[in-house]
Amino acid sequence: MRYPWHALHGQVVAVERELTAADERVFVIALDDASFTHLPVWMTEAAAARPAMVVAEPVVSVAGLTVLRRLLDAVLDPAAAPSDAGGRP
Repeated sequence: MRYPWHALHGQVVAVERELTAADERVFVIALDDASFTHLPVWMTEAAAARPAMVVAEPVVSVAGLTVLRRLLDAVLDPAAAPSDAGGRP
């Protein structure tokens, strides 16, 4: 696990399978207590280990903020969130 803010950071995990969920690749991994969980594949890649860049003035795209707004709307009021053809937010 390369993502520095994950509880499993620095550990080697056993990948049971790879899935795609909500258009994101995830690994299903076995934990020490014999249970399973999933984690985004990007957390295991070298780029996840790079230190965060701190800047004086942060830059955020309007598209990124729009995606965040939709996510927050869906979490705070699932009934009001737009849905796809399958009825999912």
